Parts: sequence; structure tokens; C-alpha cells
Amino acid sequence: MDMKETQLWVNDYLDLYLYAGSIGDTSWQQEILEKLHDFYDEIKHSITNIKI
Repeated sequence: MDMKETQLWVNDYLDLYLYAGSIGDTSWQQEILEKLHDFYDEIKHSITNIKI
């Protein structure tokens, strides 16, 4: 996934998080946060394994 796709993916999930909050679905919000956190961990792991 390139930088542009990553930004779009994160923005989409943040929009979903806000929508879930607006309809009062806190369990869905928690699910979204977990996906964002997992994705962050994946990105962080990828960056730390880059050899220069």
C-alpha cells in the first residue's frame, strides 16, 4: 500500500469512527479503533525493518 492509499484508508476509518459515534454504536467504534491500532502496529513494524 503506498502513502496515498494508506492516507485514504485511515481517513475512511476515521470517518466510520465518527459515524459510529454519531449513531451511538460504541462497540463498532471500539472495533474500528482496534483495526486502526493493528494497522499502526503493522506500519510501525514495517518501518523498523527497513534497511538503509
